Amino acid sequence: MKILITYFSQSGNTEKVAKSIFEGCQGQDVDMKLIKDVNPSTLNEYELVFLGSGIYASRVNKSLADLIKSSTALPSKIAFFCTHASLDSYQDGFKAVNRNFKGTDVKIIGSWECMGENIGIPETARQSMLDRLPPEQRKQAEEHQERLKGRPNEEDLDNAKIFAQSLILKV
Repeated sequence: MKILITYFSQSGNTEKVAKSIFEGCQGQDVDMKLIKDVNPSTLNEYELVFLGSGIYASRVNKSLADLIKSSTALPSKIAFFCTHASLDSYQDGFKAVNRNFKGTDVKIIGSWECMGENIGIPETARQSMLDRLPPEQRKQAEEHQERLKGRPNEEDLDNAKIFAQSLILKV
């Protein structure tokens, strides 16, 4: 099966997941490319396209939506994957991308997510944000940041590989 794994990764978290998905697709004809390196007119050459991004302000990076918008022929099957630092605002991250599939034959065959440590925020900025919170919210935010450390971890990456393998069996 011909597969494309394409993604945007600001901090490297989504790239780690993309590489694990690539490992899960071994034995297939797989290309892995940054979104900026994908020619939109070639998407329909793949039987399955994995689209990935970190979630930024509750949505995927604009380059992912732009890739789909500018494609003249979409693939028949798509799977989403994302990394995020949120407990819940990642859930509608692909909403802008999904709009482009209305009225098409594109089938979303799966989606996968995991937490990712927010590596891009300097410690001084992180501390400043925490300092502005009321004590109870600050405690919750500190606990959440602790849960994010080191993510995606080996278990997350193994699960990404399993996700890819399960979709290949499904198709």
